[in-house]
Amino acid sequence: MATPKTILLIDDDRDIHDAVRRVLEPEGYRIESALTGPAGLDAARRIRPDLILLDVMLTEPSEGFHLAYEMKRDDALSEIPIVFLSAIAERTGMNFAAEQGSDYLPAEGFIDKPFDPAGLRESVRRAFSAVHK
Repeated sequence: MATPKTILLIDDDRDIHDAVRRVLEPEGYRIESALTGPAGLDAARRIRPDLILLDVMLTEPSEGFHLAYEMKRDDALSEIPIVFLSAIAERTGMNFAAEQGSDYLPAEGFIDKPFDPAGLRESVRRAFSAVHK
């Protein structure tokens, strides 16, 4: 049996951690958690996850964007796909999903909160497929 893929969830909302676990663990993924940007960066460096689910609005409104830029500049982390999971689009009215994969939004996906479980599963599958082409 193959080793389960590890997903690091960086989000300051414990309810999101519970919801993501309920959706993705039955799919065979191992979920690691971090509640802050610095803890998430430390965890990413320590465990080298296969995918990072990253909230945009952590301690600061755009902290997740800055964290993603930092990870993409880090040779040890740059190849790990990032999928943003955030309510920032709802709060700002901006369509960040249209910018994914660009220099502006260095990510393989963008999921709006509240998320649809099927949409979360599909976005994770798509992100893994994109990096294994």
